Amino acid sequence: MEIKRLDHITIIVKNLERTMSFYADVMGFTREQTVDCGDHILRYFRVPGGQRIELNQYLYEVADHKGKLNDKGAYRHCAFEVTDISGWEKRITQAGYPFHIPVHDDEKNGVYSGLFLDPNGVEIELIEYKTDIA
Repeated sequence: MEIKRLDHITIIVKNLERTMSFYADVMGFTREQTVDCGDHILRYFRVPGGQRIELNQYLYEVADHKGKLNDKGAYRHCAFEVTDISGWEKRITQAGYPFHIPVHDDEKNGVYSGLFLDPNGVEIELIEYKTDIA
């Protein structure tokens, strides 16, 4: 018995078209299947490395999440390892998503990192390792 890998992260979307454009055009993820579940629709994007992002669009009105990023028990962010983190920061900022924590040298963790919010307010971290960890 084993856990094989993280399969997907689900995001409940506020603006489906803007979110799909962000993950396909800005982040470069591959669009996959759409699943109609009756009261909601799931749209999948493949992330390099094999994991997926699942966008969940409810077909009825749902309340906005009012929690803060540092609430106890809350999901904080997902992180993507990248190369050329400065290039990514420029690309994402030019697409209209400013970094609330600009790319910086995180000496304690041995990475360069920066954080921004996707179109739904989901925090995303980009990290670039200073040395190859493979």
